[in-house]
Amino acid sequence: MKAVAIGLVVVGLLGLVLTLAGSGSARSYVKDNYTRAGSDRGADVYTSSKPPAKVAAEIARKHKPADRRATPEGIFLRYRSDFVGIMPRGTGSRIAVADERRGYGLFFPFVGGYWGRASGRGESFRGGGPGGGGK
Repeated sequence: MKAVAIGLVVVGLLGLVLTLAGSGSARSYVKDNYTRAGSDRGADVYTSSKPPAKVAAEIARKHKPADRRATPEGIFLRYRSDFVGIMPRGTGSRIAVADERRGYGLFFPFVGGYWGRASGRGESFRGGGPGGGGK
């Protein structure tokens, strides 16, 4: 009886460790799977020999983005606190990972008008004028 209880505890702990080891973020996935190439305006930059569509699919398969935008300039993935931009670089890809504030500024030419900032001033604005209700 005691051996069964110990066995169940060991199996439970092993399951917890494997679950926690499998979790992470898109940022950590990119860091662990692509080649670091420096930084650009506050974003961590990586490269891959694979085309942008394949890289975006790999990242999105491991960490489902809240939103995705594809343009001729690249594929942009939005996460809770990070933006990931995958752009063509020769026959491969250039992958930029930035926090929300820097990412929105960096990728604005491609996602502006489609993605707002989650903490942006405009999202808390409720109108105004007579009978506007205010906040």
